[in-house]
Amino acid sequence: MSEEIAKFFHLKPVSTPIVAVTGGKGGTGKTSVAVNLAVALKMYGKRVILADLDVDCPNDAVLFGRKLEKGKEIVFFKPKINTEKCVKCGKCAEVCLENALVYVKDQFPAFFEELCSGCAACRLVCPADAIEEDHKVLGKIYVSEIDGIWLITGELKPTEARSPLVSFKTKQKTYEIAESENFDVILVDTAPGVHNPVVRALQGADYALAVTEPTPLGAHDLGRILNLTRTLGISTTIVLNRADVEGGFKKVIYDLCEKYGVSVVSEIPFDEKLIEAYVRGVPVVKLFPESPSAKAIFKLASYVCERLK
Repeated sequence: MSEEIAKFFHLKPVSTPIVAVTGGKGGTGKTSVAVNLAVALKMYGKRVILADLDVDCPNDAVLFGRKLEKGKEIVFFKPKINTEKCVKCGKCAEVCLENALVYVKDQFPAFFEELCSGCAACRLVCPADAIEEDHKVLGKIYVSEIDGIWLITGELKPTEARSPLVSFKTKQKTYEIAESENFDVILVDTAPGVHNPVVRALQGADYALAVTEPTPLGAHDLGRILNLTRTLGISTTIVLNRADVEGGFKKVIYDLCEKYGVSVVSEIPFDEKLIEAYVRGVPVVKLFPESPSAKAIFKLASYVCERLK
């Protein structure tokens, strides 16, 4: 049965290169880097698809100055026990890895929806065909095209806890579009941190850009994300945002990079033009292409183009 569950969560590899933009903590400018990098690559003639996999709080569209519309519901299987057919054998509970089904001898299984992963293993093993198909909505997927860039956004339904499944379905949709439309690169904007949804988003990436800042928290969480990408076997380089902030932690970031054998490929300075572009809902590389932050992002885009070769 583990093979069936593995198939459920299996994503067929794509030929399109995948670059993940990630970071150990929130607030470092990860999403701003991802959106502006997508626009810069488009300006360099690349066909770009950007997947917003920060499904708990997706905001790539906000940085584009757009509203998400016409989302398609992400529907997952949940079991419905037909008590007229159920023989109270407990096999459904035995196979449930999430313990969403609990069995007490000579009783009908109890179902805890919040634990269910939707794998349908219970239905496959039921000898009496007593597990009927029901559904629950976990969130939505939005597909947008913005100035030639495809944006695929996953959004978790409020009160739901299954963000890894929403991330998985959003990646699946991204891969389908990427293969059918012949894109040059898939950019994946992950959630901050090192938890399950981040792992889901990073899996399959050819390499990662870890966005950090020269602060104590930035240094601490950069070490955590580098440990994660090393564990996953993903080549990683560093984008140092707000690189000119005073305080002495820029050296700490570089020392950390030396420890992990990685390099800083772009330093993005603190730039009021970047803030203004953010407020106006226009990527800075488009609104102020000659600004210091835009030039640093164009340098990053050139690096990515070289890696794509």
